Amino acid sequence: MSLIFKIASVFSSGVILIIIFLFVSSNSEEAVESFIPTPTVSLAGKNLISVQSNSLLEKKLELTRVKVERMSSPLLTVTGAVMARLRAGLGSVEDRWQFSSVELSSIYADWQRTGTEMDFATKQLAKTRELTAAQLVSQNRVVDRLRKLVATGTEATRDLTAAEANLLEVQLEGQKAVYEAENQLIQSTHSHADLERRLIQAGIDPDLLLQVPVGTSLVMADVPEVRINLVAAKQACEARFYSLPNHVFKGIVRSLAPSLSTESRTLRVFFELDDQVGQLKPGMYAEIGLGTNPRNAVLAPADGILHITDADYILQEEDRDIWRITPVQVGEQIDDRVEILSGLTGGEKVIGKGAILLKPLLIKSLLESQKENDTARGNGP
Repeated sequence: MSLIFKIASVFSSGVILIIIFLFVSSNSEEAVESFIPTPTVSLAGKNLISVQSNSLLEKKLELTRVKVERMSSPLLTVTGAVMARLRAGLGSVEDRWQFSSVELSSIYADWQRTGTEMDFATKQLAKTRELTAAQLVSQNRVVDRLRKLVATGTEATRDLTAAEANLLEVQLEGQKAVYEAENQLIQSTHSHADLERRLIQAGIDPDLLLQVPVGTSLVMADVPEVRINLVAAKQACEARFYSLPNHVFKGIVRSLAPSLSTESRTLRVFFELDDQVGQLKPGMYAEIGLGTNPRNAVLAPADGILHITDADYILQEEDRDIWRITPVQVGEQIDDRVEILSGLTGGEKVIGKGAILLKPLLIKSLLESQKENDTARGNGP
């Protein structure tokens, strides 16, 4: 009896072990899968980044809304210098200009001289043409009269021949005089234009020298090529000079140079500042804020701007836990925010502080997009 009991006990134990083994083996795959960690952050599509909800990474991201505020802070700040100032006083305007260098003053004097020469050459050419035309008319009348007299037999043929020769001589002398007058005008015009270019290169727009009122200072600054779309003529600006830190000088953008510098890839911009008191001196340096006209500014957190090569990006909410890589054009930073010039309109939910943690995945997404574009172009016709 005891033997049968022992066999039954062993059999029961074996059955139990088999059941446990089958249960464990049937759920082993699910158990292993349950231990494989889900990626905290991953690409969710073209230009899309997914961040796992309630993950440690998500808790480090600061989310905020893009705001729109009325403001007049500068769109762009550049460094400039006073190149010339028109001081008050008696005498001609030409003699009251002060320049930042002797060379610039000399170029200005030569520019004035060639301008006077150009005006004189223009008048001289007009008078020469007028005189030549009058001489030709007079000599033609003499020839016509002699032809009629010769035809009636009252004048000798030799007198007509001499008059016709004189007519040719008048024509030749007139053409020579007109050519010399035209050549003089061309030379003075070329010299004047060359000096104008030298004035612009030195930091002065010649046209402003003829237009600005007394008590005006002309300031020059170079704007980078990538920022010239933010600058326009008649745009309001304000300047803060290093030597006068507590005073703000108001002014406007008067003109832009016709071409960019090939060496520095910058555009020369000319400003007109009001300085009736005479505080500014040629050569003084300043920080100039461009675009101070009141406007509705789109403001995003500065920490949320990710700079990659020559472009800027921000992570904008696309869906729950999904963030779209949005290219933006940024302006000046204002405290802990930066103005968005294009790419956002206001009200968007974006990542601010902590966005830098997602930069590696942003770069990976951009590289994949570039690779797809290159492949598409390669397979095209």
